[in-house]
Amino acid sequence: MSWSSEFRVESTLSGIHSRSEESVRVSRDFDRGRTSEKELEQTFASDSRNLVNLEISSGITLVSDGQLKWQDFLRPFSESLKGLKSGADLSRWFDTNSFYRKPTVVGEVRSPTGSFPIEKYEVGSAFPKGKKNSVKKKISIPGPYTLASLVEDKKYGSRTELTNVFSKILRKVIDDLYAKGFTTIQVNEPSLVYRYGVSALTNREHRKAFIEAFERHLSRSSAEIILHTYFGDCTKILPDLVELQGPKAIGIDFTQTSLADIERIKFSDSKALACGCVDGRNSLLESPEWIARYCEEAVRTLKPSGLVVLPSSELKYLPRTYADQKVRSIGEACAALTKRLT
Repeated sequence: MSWSSEFRVESTLSGIHSRSEESVRVSRDFDRGRTSEKELEQTFASDSRNLVNLEISSGITLVSDGQLKWQDFLRPFSESLKGLKSGADLSRWFDTNSFYRKPTVVGEVRSPTGSFPIEKYEVGSAFPKGKKNSVKKKISIPGPYTLASLVEDKKYGSRTELTNVFSKILRKVIDDLYAKGFTTIQVNEPSLVYRYGVSALTNREHRKAFIEAFERHLSRSSAEIILHTYFGDCTKILPDLVELQGPKAIGIDFTQTSLADIERIKFSDSKALACGCVDGRNSLLESPEWIARYCEEAVRTLKPSGLVVLPSSELKYLPRTYADQKVRSIGEACAALTKRLT
């Protein structure tokens, strides 16, 4: 297979990584008042450094601290955005065994005063210091449609309007993150393709609202944006997504979407494929050879301008040892793919 010299192969995580057993233990002890906040912070710092070192040694190109301090994927936003109140009750995170505190919209949703306080939720010390050790920092955030779908709305009464509101706010959040050193922002949109309940798959008004809001507010960001869909089949909405001007890459969960079903949909010369062929919810370990072959077939079929290899979803659902091994396999697969470019 022949690729152009401009074709890039990159790799990354898809969101919150699995915590180590030590981090889980210390977090529980802290919640029960049996240990200090200082010990908790030190444990997260050590855990995140180990993960970052693993990513770098494995050849992962877009490096994350694993977002291990994120108690759930919406919490930094429910705690930081004005007009949102973090609920006390736990709600199931899609069809997983994970839960989140459902935020409630109690007033006009607005950006926080000043910049988005990512320092509260990241482990900056996990990343190597100095120009010689610099890495491309990356972070994942919930997308505007997913936010609008998962909150309890007591203000707007319209998911369409709320999607637009969150899109406008996320533009500022992304600009803040970029200014703080995150060169790549992954916008996760599982609600776009989730097959249960009302979604953009079945509601054309919702789909149109997302496309228009994304184009209006998120298409001119300085950061490179990966728009990733997962927990559902993206076949119906993919033609709209590949036409978006903002994202540098469109992510597909290939544990839910058949490559054969989307073979007639071609990516543009400026759109990369984020290939979610490594199952984020299954402890079965894919070999680097299998990952490379699958990605090669996906590129041959969809003809993207580049490739980002990543797990289908967050790896938080797996034991840490399995999650880490999937990171190694992704790195090895990308190394093999890159060699074929030279």
